[in-house]
Amino acid sequence: MKKLLTQIFILISTVCIGQELTTIKISVPNKTDEVYIVGNQESLGNWEPDKIKLNKISEYEREISLNLTFPAEFKFTRGNWESEAIITNLSEQPNFILNEQPKETEYYRIQGWSDQIERFSTYSDFNILEINSNILNQKRKLYVSLPENYDANIKYPVIYVTDANILNIYEIVVQTIRQQSNFSNFPQCIVVGIYINIRDRNNELDIEFGENGRKFKDYIFKEVIPFIDANYSTSGFKAIYGHSNGAEYNHYLMFEKDNPFDAFVNISENLIDLENGQLQNIENKYNSFIDNTNKPIKYFVASAKYDDPNRYPSGMEIERIINNNPNENIVFKQKIYKSWHVDLIGYSVLDAFQFVFSNYQDYGLFEENVKSKKFDYKYTKEKYLMQNEKYIQPYFENDASSVVVGEIIRNSKNPEILTQYLEFEDKDSSMYNLYVRAILFYEINDLNTALYYLDKMVKENDRNSIQQLVNSKAESYIEIYKKADKLDLAYKNLEILKQKNPELKKEINTLKKEIK
Repeated sequence: MKKLLTQIFILISTVCIGQELTTIKISVPNKTDEVYIVGNQESLGNWEPDKIKLNKISEYEREISLNLTFPAEFKFTRGNWESEAIITNLSEQPNFILNEQPKETEYYRIQGWSDQIERFSTYSDFNILEINSNILNQKRKLYVSLPENYDANIKYPVIYVTDANILNIYEIVVQTIRQQSNFSNFPQCIVVGIYINIRDRNNELDIEFGENGRKFKDYIFKEVIPFIDANYSTSGFKAIYGHSNGAEYNHYLMFEKDNPFDAFVNISENLIDLENGQLQNIENKYNSFIDNTNKPIKYFVASAKYDDPNRYPSGMEIERIINNNPNENIVFKQKIYKSWHVDLIGYSVLDAFQFVFSNYQDYGLFEENVKSKKFDYKYTKEKYLMQNEKYIQPYFENDASSVVVGEIIRNSKNPEILTQYLEFEDKDSSMYNLYVRAILFYEINDLNTALYYLDKMVKENDRNSIQQLVNSKAESYIEIYKKADKLDLAYKNLEILKQKNPELKKEINTLKKEIK
């Protein structure tokens, strides 16, 4: 019996020794952080947040090695569920899952804690901060995402997002704005997430806009917006994004006389009055708003075909009301998607902000006016810049914008318009040297102006132009003079250039042979 027990003990010991430990290592934002791991098995505390503590191995690092059964699910806390670690999400942090034994140490970077938002703290691309609200008589969280290269000397538009801590709405908006601004399709923006207390959501985003809804409106208008304007460099352009209750609540904000927003994005609208059989009530409110609005407003509504029964028709009714009582100050668009309530967020977000920023870098200004006999490039460009500076100040024209505008002008094939463009954009010929200008005019069949610029190039001995002439083997140069039946002049001018630029003697002699 003793021998049998000994064999069993040896077997158990062998199994235990043979089982590999999983090492989990984290970095923490504060030296004093005591961190616990909590998860789905005994070695992880069976979801009790204060049982399994990590070891401190340096001021900002904690580590633990565990015998785990896979799959293993876990999170990190500071000993209770109110102090959950923020790692990848600002809210509703998903469980980490290990489906098999990792080959190396598992490493996680904790960026902050859900209960420690007393000061500005940077979490990846977001700032999470807490402000004291006198109106709500409590501390409230705000999420703030700044442009990647935020510059206090630039004034940025601000996008506000209600329900910022639900359904990853805030992150989706931030990512969309950032991606599109990286391509210069949108201006760089500050994105502010308005945190909602889940238990009080129906009171705060009050879809009947009663006392609680008005109180929360005052919090946004009188505390959140002034706080953002005071602490960040803002341009004055403001948009607000809301989904579900947030969408319906937003249109009540739009009705307010002191509405500070220039654009509204309402995803999955719902008219509670329609649901209650009192459509005329909300229709009257919309018509009163339309009749008394002098402020330019953009209003985007996204509706889902397979949404809750009242939401899809609500979007249709809003469109009907606005179309029946047009106001040139209100630019409205509704778009219907083959989706349902939640995935509508992802389907519609890009369309929504393309609408909001539809007259940012609006090349249509040039395309529509360039056909007019009275086209004035200077006036059109100044209007274009003014439109862009409605959003961001100062507006710096990017390379893509310059290329597109230049292409529109060249495609007009109008020598007068091309001349206006060059005089306004390139007075010193730094963008388009004299040789390039000759080619531009030749391409639109203005042979005389093309010859003028070639002659100017020779007289001024413009080095940039001459170098490009040589590098291109004078193909366009010869073609232009040939078209004008002046190859003798082409040869003569090359001889002049050779005398003025002896270091290019060999190259120019080669070009002269091409003419002969």
